[in-house]
Amino acid sequence: MICTTLKEAKAKLNMLVQKAIAGEDVILMRGSNHIAAIIPISDDDLSLNVNLTDRQADRLWQDIKSEKMKGKLMSFDSPSQAVESLLE
Repeated sequence: MICTTLKEAKAKLNMLVQKAIAGEDVILMRGSNHIAAIIPISDDDLSLNVNLTDRQADRLWQDIKSEKMKGKLMSFDSPSQAVESLLE
């Protein structure tokens, strides 16, 4: 794990990003306080950022309410499957 101050991070940001991509934990600090982390993300992480229409969002909340009342929530094997179910 790499811990660095914000001031140091500004000077070596490219190197810290490369370390995070390689799997190293990079923690940013302000004084002795941990304030942020640099972590890699993948396309799968971003695929959940979907803009729903009002109708789709309403249906989502209705489905969740119905599933809770039945005592069973839907589950998906991947984020893309969950997104696809909302876009139907």
